[in-house]
Amino acid sequence: MILLIVINLVLILNNCCKMKKHDENKDLKAFSKIGRIDIVNKTLKASKDRLIGIKMWGKIDYLTHYCGWVFIYDNSIVVNKEKTETKEYKKEKKEIRKMKD
Repeated sequence: MILLIVINLVLILNNCCKMKKHDENKDLKAFSKIGRIDIVNKTLKASKDRLIGIKMWGKIDYLTHYCGWVFIYDNSIVVNKEKTETKEYKKEKKEIRKMKD
């Protein structure tokens, strides 16, 4: 009985140490750039047209295996990413802020 408790404790500690580089909120924010997040159903939806890199697959793996999220390929998903997070967009936003002040 004591041996089982010790083994379970070791397994729990090993899982905590492996995933210390991931954070659920940060990974969800990163995923929102390539797909849709449904918080109510805890589903992650991405189109097959989007390129998913090795780092994003690691984040998806963490979210699905350790946080209880479900990943679904859905071709009806459209993520509009025309200008967001580009240098031009940031410059335009900065100029607008200066004009307001």
